[in-house]
Amino acid sequence: MDGVRLEGLPGMSRPLRIDVGEQRALVVADAATARRCADLIAGIDEPADGQVVKVEGAVRLVPAEGGLLPHLTVLGNVIHGQTSSRQVTHKAAAEESRETAARCGLEDVLKRYPHEITPGRRRLAGVARALRAHPAVIVLEDAAGLPTWGSLLRFDHNPELWSAALLLITTDAARATGFRLVTD
Repeated sequence: MDGVRLEGLPGMSRPLRIDVGEQRALVVADAATARRCADLIAGIDEPADGQVVKVEGAVRLVPAEGGLLPHLTVLGNVIHGQTSSRQVTHKAAAEESRETAARCGLEDVLKRYPHEITPGRRRLAGVARALRAHPAVIVLEDAAGLPTWGSLLRFDHNPELWSAALLLITTDAARATGFRLVTD
């Protein structure tokens, strides 16, 4: 099975392998460590001198609030997730994005803007956007006060969620319902 191997993350003494189709949760001490782990995995941040972080496979990060562009509709945001390496027409990209959004439960909000939908729907739109890039792993940031990822993701209704490894990074193990905890 394909997947990703992560090593060199703060607080982890050994490499972590997550296979496509797995849902894992990494529980860290605080929000700063969670942000640092997410940024390191996504390649947004560089590791400290002497530290090596290795990630095998393409990664997409979904920030806690969804990471949507405010000037695009939900559909526009999902279309924007398509990778530039794929040569598809705008019409084909829009149709594929509508299908992904529908499987994420967003069919009724496609023409709305991020500020017009609930925080949970923004999170789902971020996942739909990430799925359109066909990554090996999707990193889900968590934040208190928002719906939990386990309560939002409908694995039984969305086979596309099984096409990537999902890694939830949270500070609260109670928010990781539906994900297998990473143990060191």
